[in-house]
Amino acid sequence: MKAIPNFYKIIISPIYYLIHKNLFFGLLHKKFFKYFYYRNYKFNLDNLNLPIEHYSSFLWKTYELNDRILIERNLNNRNHCIIIGGGLGFIGTIAYHKTKNKILCFEINQKIINILKKNFKNNNVKNTLYNKNLSFTKKNKNKYYYSSDNFLENSIYRSTKNKIHLNNIYKGKVINFDKFNTLIIDGEGIEDYYIKNLNLADNIKYIYFEFHHDILDNDHQKKLFKILKKNKFYLKDKFINSFYFAKK
Repeated sequence: MKAIPNFYKIIISPIYYLIHKNLFFGLLHKKFFKYFYYRNYKFNLDNLNLPIEHYSSFLWKTYELNDRILIERNLNNRNHCIIIGGGLGFIGTIAYHKTKNKILCFEINQKIINILKKNFKNNNVKNTLYNKNLSFTKKNKNKYYYSSDNFLENSIYRSTKNKIHLNNIYKGKVINFDKFNTLIIDGEGIEDYYIKNLNLADNIKYIYFEFHHDILDNDHQKKLFKILKKNKFYLKDKFINSFYFAKK
């Protein structure tokens, strides 16, 4: 596991937060750029209803930084990935091109599903995409999610005025589900559900997730880590508040 150098915490981290959500740079990007570019990949940002400061992360390439770093330095062709929370297709695109294996992607938000499809197509990502919530249990107690104008903040756990019915699909109804061995969770607090029910998905051998401290507290994190250990997963790599576990 690669440790985070102290200089990152002391020097780089404050710079990151200064530019990651910066109103000036956000305005600059939104006015002059229709796309977000990363390496050889291009992501359409048309009709995104994001707070202006969030566009700064596209300009400085800090969008999904923690997850991207972990995925780029760990994924290879042994990984067959399930993406929970497709978003703009950024993480799915990187996962596909690192592994060269078709991805299975779930995105609950109807408002961005067309952008997600466009970005997968633009970046030649072979995928099966569901506009549904993947359920490891036949009866999922999560019946609704809370929609925000900022799609990055849609969540089952973070309440807003917009409560929307959650369209769940049981894993047994997903074509070739058992052939996928890697779970990449990119949702606001939804890591809680998948880790708690990980024993119901024997095919999962690797799991990536970002822990959302603004939704779940440190004690909750410790409980989830205990569940992972009980299911014979060990921490293989981490970066800030993103983690990569592998099964022994």
